[in-house]
Amino acid sequence: MISRDRHPRITTHTMTPSTQQRASRKRRTTSAADAGAPTEGLRAQGVRTRNAIVRVARKLLLEEGSLEFSLRAVAQRAGVSISNLQYYFPNRLAVVRAVMAPIMDAYLEDMQRSLASSASPREAIDALLGKALSDARDSQNVALWWHFVSMVSTDDECARLLDEWYDTLTSGIAQLIRAANPKCKPAESMQAASLLIAMADGLALQLGTPRYKRTEPRGLDARFRAAVNDIIFGS
Repeated sequence: MISRDRHPRITTHTMTPSTQQRASRKRRTTSAADAGAPTEGLRAQGVRTRNAIVRVARKLLLEEGSLEFSLRAVAQRAGVSISNLQYYFPNRLAVVRAVMAPIMDAYLEDMQRSLASSASPREAIDALLGKALSDARDSQNVALWWHFVSMVSTDDECARLLDEWYDTLTSGIAQLIRAANPKCKPAESMQAASLLIAMADGLALQLGTPRYKRTEPRGLDARFRAAVNDIIFGS
């Protein structure tokens, strides 16, 4: 397993509010460091320039895909020099992180809220399923996600980032599964979490990819929820 040291770990105990706050601060600090120059240290003009670069990079990735995504291409589109761009983002991965951070962090933040929520584990899981179904139909975010995944085979840092994200997400969902079904052993809950994530990824590939959009069968949402219920609780 690839070494991981950039993202907070989700433990199997309930996090106290103070612990959650520290973890949240740590995640924000880490994400900013990984994604380039933190906005807290920039003046207003610098923040605007950085945000403009991220918007251009996002559009470039959507329009041209990962093969054409480079620092030079981003700089040209943004109308800045390479050296100016590298002040905010030292390498291509830093730009990719800044583009993908809102999408990836949204999942982890929703999961953290579910773990800390007073709602029942079943309600928390149901809320996450609703988000998965909604996100599977978000064609722009789905396209960005698959462009990012396509970089994994040629970029070790992208592979590491993806591995870290899936590891954190899988551990958190496994924790929710054990809370919902105490009979589920830790290894079984990790397997179930992996299956649920794979199902959500598959739906996104079929429903949300603009250039490959299949006709959605009727009753798909209900069937998806039923399959998840069967995986977690058994028939």
